[in-house]
Amino acid sequence: MRASTTTAASPLLARTRRAGIHGATGITGVELAGLLDAHPALELAWATSRRHAGTTLDTVDGSAPTVELRAPEDADDDVDIVFLCLPHGRSAAAASRHRSAGTRVVDLSGDLRLRDADAHARAYNTERPTEVASEAVYGLTELTRDRVAGARLVANPGCYPTCVGLALAPLAVEGRLRGTIVVDAKSGVSGAGREPTAKTHYCSASGDVRPYAVGRRHRHVPEIEQLLRDVGVDDLARVIFTPHLVPLERGMLATCVVTDAGGDADEIRDLYRELYAGEPFVRVAGPDAAARIRSVVRTNGAVVSVHEVEDTDAVVIVSAIDNLLKGAAGQAVQNANLMLGLPEVTGLPGARASEAAPARRLIAARSS
Repeated sequence: MRASTTTAASPLLARTRRAGIHGATGITGVELAGLLDAHPALELAWATSRRHAGTTLDTVDGSAPTVELRAPEDADDDVDIVFLCLPHGRSAAAASRHRSAGTRVVDLSGDLRLRDADAHARAYNTERPTEVASEAVYGLTELTRDRVAGARLVANPGCYPTCVGLALAPLAVEGRLRGTIVVDAKSGVSGAGREPTAKTHYCSASGDVRPYAVGRRHRHVPEIEQLLRDVGVDDLARVIFTPHLVPLERGMLATCVVTDAGGDADEIRDLYRELYAGEPFVRVAGPDAAARIRSVVRTNGAVVSVHEVEDTDAVVIVSAIDNLLKGAAGQAVQNANLMLGLPEVTGLPGARASEAAPARRLIAARSS
C-alpha cells in the first residue's frame, strides 16, 4: 500500500517511474522493496531471485510487499531504473547488461566502488570490472550530489564508508585531517546479511560484542580512504579501522579520533553545522549530546556529534546511521531520486523539514 507524503503535490511526482530489483530476497533487497512499495513516484515492476523464482517476496520475508519473484534472466528493461542487491562479483555483469540497454542502474554491491584495481582485488578477491566501473559515479549523496543527478550508473557506498565519511568529510574538505585517524565502529547483525553463520546467529551474537577485521583488514578501509582523498585529502595518513558486531538488529555507530584538527570542539562543531546546513538527512548534535543509533534507526538520517578531549590536541567525531537505510537501501533511493529528477527526499523517512540548499557543498569533484 502506498503511503502519502508531503511532496505528493509536486508536478515531478505526477508520472510514476518503474523500478526493478535484482537480488530482492536479501535483507537489503527486502528493505529496498519496502521503500519502493511506499514511494509516491516509483513502483516495483519486478524483483528477481534465482532460488525463489515463481514465489512472491512476502513468502520469503513476511515484512516484504507481495511482488512476484522471477529468475534473473527474465528481468526486462521496461523500467526506468534497476537496483542491484547482488553479492560482489556478480553485480557488475548485471550492471553492464542493463546499462547496455540504456537503463539507469544503482549498484549496492562493492563491484564498482574502488577505482584502484589492486585495491579492488585485495578487498573483494575479484578482478575490477574496468569497463563498467569506469562509468560509475560514487554515490555518497551528500558528497557527490551534483554528479549523481546526471548519472546513469551509481555505485552505492558501503555502510561503514557512509557512516565514517559523513563523520570526517567536513575536516577532509578543509584539509584538517592530519596524523593517524583511529575509527572504532559498531554494527548491528543485519550488516552480515540474511544467512546466519557461526559468528552471527542469535546464540553467538546475543550478549556479546565482537571485534573483527581488526586494524586495516576490513574491505571497506580502501573505500573510506578513497572517499576522504576525493573530498580534499591528498596525503592522508592511514585509517586504523576496527569494526565490532553488536547484538542489535540494525544500526551503526562510528567513533573517530582525529588529532591536530586545527581547532577545538566548539569551532569544529560550528564548521560541521555550516557545511551540513540545509542537508535534509544529516543533523549535527549540540555540545551536550552524542550521536546514537536510536536517533536514526529506521530512518535515512544521520547524526554527527563533536567532542573535545581535554589536555590533548584531539577531537572525537561520532556518527550514527541505520546500516540498512542510509547505509544501503535508503541511500540507493536517495540517489535514484536524483537520477530520475525527483525531489531527493521523496519516499524516505527521516528528512528534516528545511528545504534550504546546503550553505556549502561537499562535492567530490575528482573523476571516477
